[in-house]
Amino acid sequence: MNDTSSADARPDSSEMETGMQHPSQAQIREQVLQYYTAATEDYRTWSRGMNMHFGYWRWGMNPFRREAMLQEMNQQVLARLQLPLERPTRLADLGGGTGATARSAVASYPELAVDVVTIVPTQIEIGRRLNEQAERGHAISMHCVDFTATGLPAESCDAVCMIESACHAEGPTKAAVLAEAYRLLKPGGHFLMVDAMLLRELPEKGVLSRLMAKVYWRWCLSWAVPEMCRQDLLPAALRAQGFDEPKIENWSWKVAPSVAHVPLFATYFAIVEIIKARGRLPLWRWRHIAASLLTPLLGLRRCTFTYGAVLARKPPASSGDSKPGI
Repeated sequence: MNDTSSADARPDSSEMETGMQHPSQAQIREQVLQYYTAATEDYRTWSRGMNMHFGYWRWGMNPFRREAMLQEMNQQVLARLQLPLERPTRLADLGGGTGATARSAVASYPELAVDVVTIVPTQIEIGRRLNEQAERGHAISMHCVDFTATGLPAESCDAVCMIESACHAEGPTKAAVLAEAYRLLKPGGHFLMVDAMLLRELPEKGVLSRLMAKVYWRWCLSWAVPEMCRQDLLPAALRAQGFDEPKIENWSWKVAPSVAHVPLFATYFAIVEIIKARGRLPLWRWRHIAASLLTPLLGLRRCTFTYGAVLARKPPASSGDSKPGI
């Protein structure tokens, strides 16, 4: 698949069928690399701090201040990781983009170091420049590696997080990245995955269900997502890796105010960028616009889709430090 500056490379209906198949790990990697190479700079318009995720709204916040909600998402994630303030600690952000969450983290935790993992060289370059200007940016290390095989030392991290990045991994439970998170964590460390998810198997019976299935697969294709994680399968998948019983929080209403920014924002962005490029946008930038506009539609189907936070702990060493059956 070629996304170089093809003028008329708008997604067509035949590509939707491709999205319904299960791509190989190599194909997934290539699609993710192409998408973020083409679209990372577009996120500057969404967030001054290059936060490449939705925001978290809590009572008392102004729902029209998007950047504040984006930063609040970072803080909500960090709070659940239970990072100590009094001693040196290490966090791995798998699929951490340009390091926006990491910059929030090191500014809030004076003894924290963060490893940001991404396969996109463009994000590494942007992240390093932003880190140089950030408070305690020297405490952030950028790694251009696959988040399922980081090469970082085993049991070197006090916590591991993934914000809207696990969706790019293979399979309905994202087992490979769960295994890597478990390997990286010290005993007693916490893992947090925040993402849009399927509540259960995608229903395709009935006119509305079939229509939403088409919207879903178009969304997946447009955002280089092989398939969403299945929330109903996650607890067993995490236990199989060796994690304690996970806790699942429904954040759908928490992110709704920032998702509500998308239709107007994406429409304005599309018009401006299409005019600037004289209609000749690369394929993956067209797809980025399409996925953005489809996101609120998926969010309305609350019986099928959710936005959740899944928190799990690696058992302390005294509880046994091997996976079940090993």
